[in-house]
Amino acid sequence: MPLPLTGPVAGRRRPRASIYVRLSHQADESNTSLENMIAECRALLAREDFEEAALHIDDGISGGVRDRPKFVAWLNDARYGRCDVLVAHHVDRMTREGLNVAAMILDVQEGKDPATGRVIRPPVRLMDTKGVDSNGGVAFRLMFLIKAEAAREERERARERVAGRATRLRLAGRWPGGEVPYGYRIVPAPDGKGKTLAEAEEEAAALRDCASRILAGDPLARTVRWMNRHGPKPRRAPEWSRITLGQSLTGDHILGRVTVGNVVQRDADGRALTPFPAVLDLPTVTELRKALAPSPDPRKRGGRKPARLASRLVECGGCGAYLFVVRRTASHTATEIAAGRRGRSDLIAYRCQRRAGGGLCDAPVVVSALPFEAHLESMFLADFGRLPMVEKRVVVADDGKLAEVEEMISATLAQLAQAVTPEAVARLQSLQGDRDLLASAPRTPVVTRVATGRTMAEEWHARDVEGRRELLADAYELLRLGPGKRGRRGFDPARLTAIPAEGEHDPED
Repeated sequence: MPLPLTGPVAGRRRPRASIYVRLSHQADESNTSLENMIAECRALLAREDFEEAALHIDDGISGGVRDRPKFVAWLNDARYGRCDVLVAHHVDRMTREGLNVAAMILDVQEGKDPATGRVIRPPVRLMDTKGVDSNGGVAFRLMFLIKAEAAREERERARERVAGRATRLRLAGRWPGGEVPYGYRIVPAPDGKGKTLAEAEEEAAALRDCASRILAGDPLARTVRWMNRHGPKPRRAPEWSRITLGQSLTGDHILGRVTVGNVVQRDADGRALTPFPAVLDLPTVTELRKALAPSPDPRKRGGRKPARLASRLVECGGCGAYLFVVRRTASHTATEIAAGRRGRSDLIAYRCQRRAGGGLCDAPVVVSALPFEAHLESMFLADFGRLPMVEKRVVVADDGKLAEVEEMISATLAQLAQAVTPEAVARLQSLQGDRDLLASAPRTPVVTRVATGRTMAEEWHARDVEGRRELLADAYELLRLGPGKRGRRGFDPARLTAIPAEGEHDPED
């Protein structure tokens, strides 16, 4: 049985070491695996007689990201006195941002306040398995900073190589990897070499429906709500927003184009390179970009969801202004008071607000919302419920040549801003002539109507309040409400004038 240790060695506490390892991508034959990096760090601890206090692993995170969760936890072990030594496999595992993050790591190692530079806690030792050791004095600082800058340069060269390879693959009609744009899916390339992109049928059809709705006049916010109810979900979010849907409809990727640094790649004649299938054509995307451009008038930026079924839909019989939803108070009846319900209660109503805004109205009308909305529903179902449901489809009547020429002119002007060459000047003059010729041709959007296979009644019951309001707006040319009679309970149908929209729901029209 070995004798117990005595003397100074027996009472010595082993230094506590916190280990950090990181791997950006899945290990293969060309890089070191997480297991090998951990083993080398633990071999260093064994040689130095360190106690392992913690092991922090960031798997699949780039060294260019500063707030890596385990990297921050590793530094916090030193900040809060949980370790005496910080150990990493290599400087490039700590950071690939060069001097910027290297200075932050040195502040932690030296126990300094990053704001004032004052020492506020005991320093710790910083080591890696390749020879970096903060006990090396000035030589350590120089070696650490040089290796940090070398890691940054290596990262930049790797990014350039990856970007160059990705661009070459895209130009060749192949998909280099990464996040696939909405509306597309990865398929084997026709020649059997690598992968390429094809339409994702359900997603592409939903985007075309959204484009048609916007070109038909629907606000983007309403289209987003429709997409969240009926369309496929976005790839990286629980639901669509105006930003994500707008980008999906107007980005160059939806045209099948190749971009590098958000710049469309073009051939020698200035034409955009399109190696992938286009989900939307160029005339449609051009019109969508115009329709979705921010309005300078803040009053037109809304798209707020209507509050009730008849919001901004029914006219006042006295002045023709739309009725607004209001809350009004009404006294309880004697029966209600006897039952113990005293005081006043709120009632939802539609009211003409022309006088409230300083305008004139000969006979402003008001109607309780619930019975009025019940009548609108029964009237719609009686008038249109048996008819087939049809939807609008808007197609921009353009072969795309004008939009393509406009883009080529913009690209040529951008080239001339960098360097004026005779070839670019001659191309610009030729393109301007082509534009004038194409602009003189008539271009009118074509609206078609397609039967959905459902009846109007089925569609009504399947929709929410906003969707039902859209059906009413399409079905009736005019909804006008006249004044009511005092003392009458419930809604009087004779107050409402309803004129159907001619041919609106006839698929043969």
